[in-house]
Amino acid sequence: MSDYSDAGSDYYDSDDASAVDGTNDSDYDDEPALHPKGKDRTREIEHKSLSIAQLQSLVDNDISQVASIVGLESPIVSILLRHFNWNSEWLIEKYLDSASLVLREVGEPELASCSINLCPPPAKRIRLDSPSAPTEFVCGVCCDDSPLAVFRLRCQHAFCEPCWQEYVTSKIKDEGQCTFRCMHGDCRTVVDAPSVAKLADPGVYERYKELIRQSYVGAHPHLRFCPHPGCAETVSCSSGSGSSLLTEVPTVKCGAGHVFCFGCGMESDHRPLTCRFTKLWLENARDDAGTTQWIRANTRTCPRCGNNIEKNGGCNRIHCRHCDYQFCWLCMKDWTVHGYNNAVCNAWKEPEPKESETQAKQNLEKWLFYFDRFNNHEISAQLDEELCTRTEEKMVEWQETTKMSWIESTFMRDAVNELTRCRRTLKWTYAMAYFLKAGNQKQIFEDIQADLEKAVEDLSQLLEEPVEAETVKSLRQRMLDKTVYVRARHETVLRDTADGLAEGRWEWSTMAA
Repeated sequence: MSDYSDAGSDYYDSDDASAVDGTNDSDYDDEPALHPKGKDRTREIEHKSLSIAQLQSLVDNDISQVASIVGLESPIVSILLRHFNWNSEWLIEKYLDSASLVLREVGEPELASCSINLCPPPAKRIRLDSPSAPTEFVCGVCCDDSPLAVFRLRCQHAFCEPCWQEYVTSKIKDEGQCTFRCMHGDCRTVVDAPSVAKLADPGVYERYKELIRQSYVGAHPHLRFCPHPGCAETVSCSSGSGSSLLTEVPTVKCGAGHVFCFGCGMESDHRPLTCRFTKLWLENARDDAGTTQWIRANTRTCPRCGNNIEKNGGCNRIHCRHCDYQFCWLCMKDWTVHGYNNAVCNAWKEPEPKESETQAKQNLEKWLFYFDRFNNHEISAQLDEELCTRTEEKMVEWQETTKMSWIESTFMRDAVNELTRCRRTLKWTYAMAYFLKAGNQKQIFEDIQADLEKAVEDLSQLLEEPVEAETVKSLRQRMLDKTVYVRARHETVLRDTADGLAEGRWEWSTMAA
């Protein structure tokens, strides 16, 4: 979003074409560069990535702006903004109408509204031999009548400092609260930030500020934390909510390089399927997890000998070691007929109606058809990664005996990265095809899908070829060329599906209702 232009170049800029799909053309120095222009360019979602410091700066700026208008100290304004769910306009309007009513609603003591000094005084150490010592003081929590230090909140309720420290730490660390009230039973005064800083350890205070940032992000629909574990980045996106989710898939990339969906928060790129159908698909998949349908998606029975086979590579050509029969993992047809050709088995064919078959059975077969292919690409991506890792270890040895540089030897890693992105897209195209209504548009969609499917399988087949020192340079060139082609087909699928969503071209079946 353009509202945060004051941070300058520190932001992650999504204008680069690689921001959404994760590609980096600098990794392909030996291949022709692809620079789609105009309407050929994949639709991009405008977004900015914010670091912790940048997000904290946004929070502090909002507090400072409101404080300058209402004339209150920043810690009190922070409490007021949290009470009004960070809606500064609403707060200012209410405060200017009746300041006393707003302060009373939040629980602010009367004296605080007149003269606020939120720098807490040093905790007083009580000397028993001092004539001025308040010997009559008894902590209302632990009943200690001779505490070493007493802390008094701005509401004038005082307790011994150890009780305050334990209370504040528990509220922040154990309960995850950044807005909590005085320990006195009937008091509604909220503990302010300077008091927390005085009473809590530095680590607890940092957690307190983190909770405030979380409340800030939660109150602003255009902000979302990166869902990847351990990532502290926040993404600002002007779209990705409301009705826009029906016409686009708001895929964004944080400053740490993590791609996720801004609309539903899924920590992966689920293009081209919209958030609504993605949720529905995953619910159906979870319902089938652990059943025979799920097992069917992970194992196959040889069509000739009936031997059970588990897939151990990314390629769909399966070789039964028991009877030496080769067949397609997806459609189970003889590989000598099937082969690597344009007739890729990616399209669901409606069966001829049979009186003996119920509608429920036909729906189940359709679901299994698409779920098998969805799951197959997920498994194949993992197997391609494992194969690449094993091969890379061998290529490291070759670098020591040949003149091939390290950059030249990364071609297989580049190919696997592109395969992973394409398989991720392909698996979601099958989920999308499941919900699409049969017709010309679906047929065109499946044709484009088939082109990418075949290109991916061709590249996956190259990964399976034996890598020898004598043929590695030839294999490298073929793999680079195929990687460029696969990337182009991938862009075509993403562009066409995104255009279809924006134009309202796709028609959905009744099961998507």
